[in-house]
Amino acid sequence: MPEVAAAQRQWAGVARRAVRAEVEPERVFALAHAVVARWWEQALHWERETIWPWRLHQVAGGNAGTELNQWRIVGRDAVVLPEVVAVADALLDPVMAELVWRDSGAGRPRPLPADGSFCRRLGKRVGRGGWGRWPPPTTAAR
Repeated sequence: MPEVAAAQRQWAGVARRAVRAEVEPERVFALAHAVVARWWEQALHWERETIWPWRLHQVAGGNAGTELNQWRIVGRDAVVLPEVVAVADALLDPVMAELVWRDSGAGRPRPLPADGSFCRRLGKRVGRGGWGRWPPPTTAAR
């Protein structure tokens, strides 16, 4: 899958940025992976999710068929890699950090709103900004 191969290449640059920011790349990746894995678990309930099912079928050789649940388990990491790399990149971006600061109350903590500037910008970065809020409201503030 071209987008997964591109994410693998992109990760090298994100890892270098992490090192320059004095952050362990593995920690940034782990945090981004945890966030995206949470979205993955919610994805079965999203009516408009089309990207991950398509990638999952590609990982399964074109069609997961009746073994879709098994492929969801073994194929997840490959399927979500582009989003994990995009989230890791966002975590290292000072502009995104400022958006989180403002959206979460700028010193007066409140839950991060799903329709705030940070989530909208993150949606665009992960290629999901075109169809509305990203992440979906059920997962954004968690």
